[in-house]
This record gives sequence, structure tokens and C-alpha cells, in this order.
Amino acid sequence: MRYVMKVLIDLEARDDFAARQSASAIVIEKLGGIPGVRDIVLHSSTDHKSIGIKPDGTFDAQWNKGGHARS
Repeated sequence: MRYVMKVLIDLEARDDFAARQSASAIVIEKLGGIPGVRDIVLHSSTDHKSIGIKPDGTFDAQWNKGGHARS
């Protein structure tokens, strides 16, 4: 059986781009040596949107409203 661990960290950023950079930097610096890190989900609680980004800071999709991924 496989499990996924979520770690929620509050971070301040001036805009979406800075938030993605900050999140990826934290993951690379703190979790970079841990096997299995494959995805970061950045969530904005103020406007209820989220985006999945890779540990290197890149992302494939747009922000999803309501925190739910689109199919």
C-alpha cells in the first residue's frame, strides 16, 4: 500500500510567481534529498484556488478554482 504525506506551510509572497518560486525553493532545500517528492500543491486560501507544481518550480496547468483539479 502507498501513502501520500501532505505538509502544509504558510508562506508570504508578493504574487503567484513569487509564491511558486518560494514553494519550490523550500522543497528543494528541505526535502530535495528525500525520495518520492513528486509534486507540490500551492493553495491560496484567500481566493480558494490551487495549482500543482513540480519540485523544480515548473507547472503544467492553470490555477484551479475551489482547490479541485480539473479532469
